Amino acid sequence: MINLILITGFLGTGKTTLLKQLLKKFKDEKIGVIINEFGQINIDGTLIENNGILMKELNNGSIFCSCIKENFLSSLIALSEEDINYLFIEASGLADPASMPQILAAIEARTKVKYNYIGSICIVDAETFLDYYDMLLALHQQIAYSGAIIINKVDLVKDSKLANIIEKIKSINTIAVLDVSTYCQVDIHKLTNELKVIRRPKQESSNTIESRPKTITLTSEKVLPLNDLRKLMDNLKEYSYRIKGFADTDDGVIYISGVKNHIEIQPWEGSFDKTKIVIISAVGIKMVSLITKALNGVLKQKININL
Repeated sequence: MINLILITGFLGTGKTTLLKQLLKKFKDEKIGVIINEFGQINIDGTLIENNGILMKELNNGSIFCSCIKENFLSSLIALSEEDINYLFIEASGLADPASMPQILAAIEARTKVKYNYIGSICIVDAETFLDYYDMLLALHQQIAYSGAIIINKVDLVKDSKLANIIEKIKSINTIAVLDVSTYCQVDIHKLTNELKVIRRPKQESSNTIESRPKTITLTSEKVLPLNDLRKLMDNLKEYSYRIKGFADTDDGVIYISGVKNHIEIQPWEGSFDKTKIVIISAVGIKMVSLITKALNGVLKQKININL
């Protein structure tokens, strides 16, 4: 039997940070990981130290959407034949996990070892949750189908806002274990022991090809001026759900992580191929126009735009 834990949460909430802690907690177990991203390039996979972990990357859509759902099913079936006893799935930021039980039931006859679905852990960004909740059905679904919910980045909000977030969450899900944190620093042992599967009426995922966000990838073979790159990210952050990636700059290789109006740029000493920056936005055409205008004004023709 393979124990399966799903990690959900909006873009930039801290899913990869939590996954790292889970991998550390279960380091003595045989582990498989599926990392799912909207873009064609998987940034989060680079952030995970492999160390013998069996990892699959599913890109360019949500695993619950028809666009790559077959790849997800095939990956689950293939991993059931591997010598693992835990599988962690980091879903994309706008994943709607309502159909997870149906997916496992659909492949049960085709798997070598049965999956034991322990439950879903949802991470909420305390700073941005209330801004996006009414706009995005997936955020409601992530909370509704989670057995444990972590309100992360609580250091960035006032107590009154945190109270509003907790009230909103409890209006959706009164069963899930609820915790608050910064940098997803929680009691992992307690979290996984108390995790449960939320049983609700059968429902298909709301993830569709039409509802998927727009993803744009910036690539470059050249060394970029760091100050100009900062200006570019500042120009784009207001219209982006998420910005993340790696860049080769005149100040060394950096990792970029942005959510809403926050952009963090840190030195990167891990593996690196070339500059790859993924931008996820609801305003695809407008974003391309903004990027083109910003590039002309800041980095000229040093970066390629890939849709």
